[in-house]
Amino acid sequence: MPIYTKTGDKGETGLPGKRRLPKTEPIFECLGSLDLTNALIGLAICKIEHTKELELVTFLEQLQSDLLLIGSIIAAESPRKNPGLEDFPKRVGEMERQIDHWDNQLPELKNFILPSGVESAAIIHLARVSCRQAERNFHRLEASDNLMPVAIFLNRLSDYFFQSARYLNFRANKRDIIWKSNKQM
Repeated sequence: MPIYTKTGDKGETGLPGKRRLPKTEPIFECLGSLDLTNALIGLAICKIEHTKELELVTFLEQLQSDLLLIGSIIAAESPRKNPGLEDFPKRVGEMERQIDHWDNQLPELKNFILPSGVESAAIIHLARVSCRQAERNFHRLEASDNLMPVAIFLNRLSDYFFQSARYLNFRANKRDIIWKSNKQM
């Protein structure tokens, strides 16, 4: 099977059910930002020491699968009837427990911080930003009201990324860099 089909050369792309839409439709903005988030997770995984952070890497890989599932749900002809939605509350709970666990280990945060640190943490911060974009794009879709578990998942995922970036820096003995406004300098 060839990787190229030539069917999108004129600015349209296909969705399940033999639907074709212009590539400028909001659904493709959402799918594209989900894909970017997924790729950034993959890049971060490449930079994380697997021997020290196997549990984190395994969970990040699960999140990559979840993002692909979300994309398939969004692209489906009938998003409401898509199996897989029932797993998202469980995953949200897992993210919340991990965020809380890290919060107990990390220095208390009283200020905004700059997205930086070790390479894996900086990439996770990029994934956080991309995830927020995906969340905004998701809420622009007509079907978003029927997919609340996805909305909650995306919102919590960006929180998870923020805390995991802080955790990766903490494990590498890199301190958070506190943001100082121009007035404070």
